[in-house]
Amino acid sequence: MPFDPFDRPLPGESLTQPMQEDAIYKPPKINNLDEALFHAIDTIEDDESLHSDLLNMIDSGVDLESIANVITFGSFSKGLYSPDIALQLTPMLMTWMYVQAHENGIELDDINIMNFPEKTSKGNMNPDDIVTLMKRKNPEKFKKQQKESAVTELDEFFTQLQKGEGQKEQAAPSPEPMGFMGMQPNSMENV
Repeated sequence: MPFDPFDRPLPGESLTQPMQEDAIYKPPKINNLDEALFHAIDTIEDDESLHSDLLNMIDSGVDLESIANVITFGSFSKGLYSPDIALQLTPMLMTWMYVQAHENGIELDDINIMNFPEKTSKGNMNPDDIVTLMKRKNPEKFKKQQKESAVTELDEFFTQLQKGEGQKEQAAPSPEPMGFMGMQPNSMENV
């Protein structure tokens, strides 16, 4: 079947549908914080591949706050529980994931709790910290900026070459001082 670029919803079409069809407008399925916590834990622990993926993400450096936010937002958007339950559930899930990581042999120093760069104070990020953060969190933008910077530098270099600024006149090299053994008398009379 050929690709049809016009086979997609019109802009604003979602605003014309009845709101009751979306799961977030229906009453949540779980109204109790404890039930929500046990449901999230059971869902992760019952699926071995999901549990191992969670531990691998923690071990590779993904912070617990981001993982917990993804879990709670996904469950909220499916209509599982309300936003206030999701907000209260986030620190509880972070605590559970921390314990799980420790119990499964992940070093405590390798577990990132919050989503902010280390060794910087708030509001005082230097350019190196920003580049490091961009390289880790947004590699596509990092590569794009690297290419743009390289192109700009090459353009400036070629512009200087065309203007003749790149070629500087070289002064005649000064004679190197001679060593004692290399000295020759000008004539025998001076000896």
